[in-house]
Amino acid sequence: MLLSDSTKFENILVPLDGSEYSIKALEYAGRMAKGFNSKLIALYILPSSIRYNLPSNKENSEINPQFNQIIEGSYLEAQNWVKDMAKKIDIEIGTEVIIAKESIISEIIEFAEQKSIDLIIMGTRGRTGFKKLLLGSIASGVVTYSHCPVLVIR
Repeated sequence: MLLSDSTKFENILVPLDGSEYSIKALEYAGRMAKGFNSKLIALYILPSSIRYNLPSNKENSEINPQFNQIIEGSYLEAQNWVKDMAKKIDIEIGTEVIIAKESIISEIIEFAEQKSIDLIIMGTRGRTGFKKLLLGSIASGVVTYSHCPVLVIR
């Protein structure tokens, strides 16, 4: 896809996990969003295992207070990554934190479709420590299944 004057990325998504690669992707996305005058959204996804590692509160069907603390803590952590970058680049960045119901890849794809994302910018590898030859498994899956262009940053 060649970029022309008519190319417009109104909504740019950056999945974050706090890794060096995702922070680099956020910085790149911030500069690109500023250049295109785009809305930038940083997405932090908690793995579904969080849900199952907490004791259930079956006596009353309220959500476990520890669950809320994890969500709030994760939101604050993501906000810290975003706040520093937003100041550095002088751009507003929206932050979303969700808990995966399915795979991380599915959640990124579904979020991008629901929010009418025009471009996804993400790092090559995350915090998992696994190294693939070319791309991390999450990045590779998003590139494969995304409805919109995906820019992978090293």
